Amino acid sequence: MAEEKAKRAHRDFTAGTYVGDKVPKLTRIIYPWSGIFRDACYALVGTFLLQYTMFSGVLSSDSATYTSQMHVITIALIIALIWDGLNDPIMGLILEKCHFKSGKFRPWILLGGIGNAVVVILMFAGLATGWTYVGLMIMFYFLWDLVFTMNDIGYWSMLPSLTSDEKERAKITTKVTLATTIGAFLMNIICFLVPGTLGLSTAAFYKYAAIIVATLFLISQASVFFLCKEKVRDPKQDEISQKTKFSDMFTMLGKNKPLLMSIIAMFLYYVASGFLTGIGLNYFYCAYGYGGNKGGLLASLLSIVFVVATIVAQALYPAMAKKWKKQTILTVTFVIIVLSYLGFLFIGFPLFGDLPVAYSDFSAVTGMMDGIAACFSGTAWLLFIPAVFFFAASGVFYLTLLVMFQNAIDYNEWKNGERKESVAFSWRPLDAKFSSATLKGVQNLTFIIAGLYYTVISPISSAEGKLNSGWYNTSEAVGHTFEGDITAIMGNVQPYQLATMGYIVIGVIILVFTAAYCCLHFGYKVGEEEYSGIVKELDIRHAKNQAEAQVAKQ
Repeated sequence: MAEEKAKRAHRDFTAGTYVGDKVPKLTRIIYPWSGIFRDACYALVGTFLLQYTMFSGVLSSDSATYTSQMHVITIALIIALIWDGLNDPIMGLILEKCHFKSGKFRPWILLGGIGNAVVVILMFAGLATGWTYVGLMIMFYFLWDLVFTMNDIGYWSMLPSLTSDEKERAKITTKVTLATTIGAFLMNIICFLVPGTLGLSTAAFYKYAAIIVATLFLISQASVFFLCKEKVRDPKQDEISQKTKFSDMFTMLGKNKPLLMSIIAMFLYYVASGFLTGIGLNYFYCAYGYGGNKGGLLASLLSIVFVVATIVAQALYPAMAKKWKKQTILTVTFVIIVLSYLGFLFIGFPLFGDLPVAYSDFSAVTGMMDGIAACFSGTAWLLFIPAVFFFAASGVFYLTLLVMFQNAIDYNEWKNGERKESVAFSWRPLDAKFSSATLKGVQNLTFIIAGLYYTVISPISSAEGKLNSGWYNTSEAVGHTFEGDITAIMGNVQPYQLATMGYIVIGVIILVFTAAYCCLHFGYKVGEEEYSGIVKELDIRHAKNQAEAQVAKQ
């Protein structure tokens, strides 16, 4: 009877529901792969909004005013942490308490997708410059945080609800993380090609990129709403969810140490993995030359290494999980991460002279093919060797962490009698946004400590602003060209500044990864055998609760 009802449910609006731990085929395909455009859109805002702001010419060309505007933006993004601290748990609470006829998770996925598409397009539309832009950018950022959180919590809360079968969960989670990797990669490699490669200004490029990726994001989330099925929930859990309180977000951590350790480790992972990406493009500009055919090209090639290494490694995770325990996988990947990042430090930064060990001369490069030839005619390609290892190991580390996080939700239901996926998963976007805000502050601090903020970053932004405004075509620009000014600015970069950047970046990454590993290795004690017993007991409980609910209806 329950199965027949699942087939009939909501036929006019969505694909309906299903029973059991076998996820329907269409859901197994659409749900995880829709994440490609979700993470592409998140990367556009989370990683490149500040890049767009700094280099598109939307801020003042006056150095002092530019600095003041950047300070205001930085302070606003830090204040956004307070908003994040309210937005994510409140949204998680709302989702936990609500169960619409069209589903528990899918309505929020769709509503958040619609809002995100509108806000992201407006955010990069170039509606204003100067202080007006600063005000609009801050307002749109807060709105984006709200609508993306609505979608994000709905999407990720749906993941552990699909199945409790470890093999099925590993396969779906692998696809979700692969989609995440591909989405972030697509956005990173596209944005790394700016400026210059496509013949567009930085401002125009980001405008078109925002329109395309936001539209695709909306289409993908609509597909989840209309074509994916949700698993029939335990009626007892629905009753418990309706009584959820705001304080449950914190009290459940006190009663569930594996969940607490997973949440802390996830925040640390986001900080460690995002630091190199967030600061890397600026480093490659400084070390190998400004432009999409120089430092930007090298960053793009490393992004290709990132996505290929991560996809291959994560695709092998289900096979690894069958052979090794999760703690073994964590230990092996952690050791590889530390050693490979140390290798990247020694060859990728000028520690032993004026140039890094991995170096190619891009000064005469005029096109992309020239840039590729320069990369492989020199030794810059050596950067790819350690990158393959730390990207692959990081991808498997994260996938293992994500599976452990979902298992901790099942553990919570077994131990404390309540699942509350939305409350638990409200911590995941909170981790991501806390780490993003943390990274923005650390990145700016790194530029300042290395002495590059005022001598390189700010002057390049000023030159981009002049280029976008047409200043180089006016009589005031006599004796100046954009290329000439950029060359002069890059001439201010000193080897010791790049070395300082290397010590900070790699040192922070290794320390943070170490902390994340310690949380999972010493604090998470739910092994494979114990989890198998938990799932079997939960299946018995669910069957009993479903039978009692049917009797009550009769």
